[in-house]
Amino acid sequence: MPSIHPTASSDIVFISPNYKGVTKDWFQPEYWQAQGKLTHTATGRGTVWFIDTPQGTAVLRQYRRGGLIAKFNKFKFLAQPIEQTRAFKELALLETLQQFDLPAPLPIAGMVRREGLFYQAWLLTKVISKAQDLFEVLQQHTLSMDTWRQIGHTIKRFHDKNVYHSDLNCHNIMLDHDKKVWLIDFDKCAIKTHQNRWKKDNLERLQRSFEKEANKLSDFKFSDQAWQHLLDGYHNS
Repeated sequence: MPSIHPTASSDIVFISPNYKGVTKDWFQPEYWQAQGKLTHTATGRGTVWFIDTPQGTAVLRQYRRGGLIAKFNKFKFLAQPIEQTRAFKELALLETLQQFDLPAPLPIAGMVRREGLFYQAWLLTKVISKAQDLFEVLQQHTLSMDTWRQIGHTIKRFHDKNVYHSDLNCHNIMLDHDKKVWLIDFDKCAIKTHQNRWKKDNLERLQRSFEKEANKLSDFKFSDQAWQHLLDGYHNS
């Protein structure tokens, strides 16, 4: 489990066992920018920062709200015990995934900032080197049958350990230069201890995400045959 380190301020840092020397400054993009170690940023549903830390290249993400509430409250969540915050739970889950030897980001640390009845939170993980998400990859080239099967096989590995990914879509699956498949973004995910219906729902959600992008983008290289290859890798690992 992450070790919890209260600070003199309202910030509470929690660190994975393999990492030392992390302070609350690590969660401020300005800290890295002042040292010339903020390499670049990326935007999607929110901004993430890529930074050159003493622990290697890492990605910093601030948790943000979704839906209508985000129009007037982007970053604050109702206060709760540290162990129940989204950042702590995701970091702890990532540690478990490492114990399972599953291809997910390496956890470094998280931070919660308490503000009265609310908190804000950040997460720091190691960057997956030379990797792109499937949304980017499928706009560039067609994947081989073996790669689609490997994607299905990787998802099955997570499901075999009862790892529920709450937002399994083509943006949260990555391929590195060696064609290794990774899953990312484990916010609001968990180890499920009952039922199996969710596994089928997970796959159906993923299929819808591929079809949605294929309907919007004429150059998005996804087909029914590709999906069948993925299912073949899932069911016949």
